[in-house]
Amino acid sequence: MRKPIRPAAVAVFWAACAVLLLAETVVVKIQSTVLRKEPKFYAQTLVNLRSGEKLEKLASQQGWLQVRTAAGAVGWVHESAVDTKSFNLLAMDKSMKTQASASEVALAAKGFNKQVEESYRAKHGNLSFVWVDRMLNIKVPAAELEKFLKAGRLAEFGGAR
Repeated sequence: MRKPIRPAAVAVFWAACAVLLLAETVVVKIQSTVLRKEPKFYAQTLVNLRSGEKLEKLASQQGWLQVRTAAGAVGWVHESAVDTKSFNLLAMDKSMKTQASASEVALAAKGFNKQVEESYRAKHGNLSFVWVDRMLNIKVPAAELEKFLKAGRLAEFGGAR
């Protein structure tokens, strides 16, 4: 004999479906960023995020988004590092695509890949990438970043919002 389905179970099922359907997805639009434990630039790093990675938006707070990664990690990412919308493009020919998704913009934001860079270097042998490479490898410790933010009264330390 089958048991009747309880109204509470049905309500929970439909609520779960609504949450899944209404969940907003954001895409990392910069080369890399980090998922942080708290909504602060100097907060503990939980996970490194790469361009094009999709995240589920859970909440927002003063320029920060609480998100969940595909692997289930939950933390905070600054809204300047992600995007949700499509972008309008100028097309000379009406048959051309005139919108780009956040995923497509994230791919474009990756910059040079190894093959493009090698080709560019071959065509422009007089250019030096030494300083660009050095800048990409600069890592600022969280304590130094916090000290800088406090000294400049930036963000949650009294700066303009």
